[in-house]
Amino acid sequence: MDQQPQKLEVRPRLPEWLKVKMPGSQRYLELQKIMRGQRLHTVCEEAHCPNIGECWDRGTATFMILGDICTRSCRYCAVTTGRPKEG
Repeated sequence: MDQQPQKLEVRPRLPEWLKVKMPGSQRYLELQKIMRGQRLHTVCEEAHCPNIGECWDRGTATFMILGDICTRSCRYCAVTTGRPKEG
């Protein structure tokens, strides 16, 4: 049997404006240290937001004032839904 090698289709690269940079800038790490030290929860982390690096690099974060549980049930969001614990 004579087998022909298969040609792989080359996909075009994503444009720069569509690429998301990995979080890890100095400002991001400083903000992360503050969040951990103060035991704060952010929508950014709980929802697994792909833009966390961009926002935190600018010093912006969205806090969850009732802890790590949200009372809403948005279908697109990864935040745990339920009733926050009292106390």
